[in-house]
Amino acid sequence: MYASRTTQFIVGIFAILGIAALAILSLSLGKLSLLPAPGYTLYASFDNISGLKTGDQVQLDGVQIGKVVNIGLKDLRARIALRVNEGVPIDKEAIAAIKTSGIIGDKYVSIAPGYSDHILANGDTIMHTQDAFVLEDAIGQLINNAGSGGDKDKDKDKDKSPESGKDQKPAKPEK
Repeated sequence: MYASRTTQFIVGIFAILGIAALAILSLSLGKLSLLPAPGYTLYASFDNISGLKTGDQVQLDGVQIGKVVNIGLKDLRARIALRVNEGVPIDKEAIAAIKTSGIIGDKYVSIAPGYSDHILANGDTIMHTQDAFVLEDAIGQLINNAGSGGDKDKDKDKDKSPESGKDQKPAKPEK
């Protein structure tokens, strides 16, 4: 009627293995790691990081070389910490830009190498940055420019003055 000690032991082992499998699966799906990859941390400051979040990729020439580990504010600018894999040199003149994969895809930090011989070390700051492209801002500017730019033909008529040598007839009075 009661299970033997051996059966209870086997059931306990399977229960522990099941819990461990669930823990590993949740860590891998959540893109979390228990131990950080060996590497070094660089910082970059931006005016706008719209949509960038902790855990997003850092790429150099399209190859993933690290991830964003922290986002905060410093001197009223967004300051992000980038964890760069060991053995990947980033020079002093590199440019960090926030890009989007696809039209409405995830954001990532793209690093374009510069031409300096000085390599950044752990804790250094990437000085050259390019803010995130915000589609809503671009559409707003397009709408505002289209609304104010519709009077271009009137500006052309202003150039036709009597001094330019063109004859203009006076307007007929209305009756």
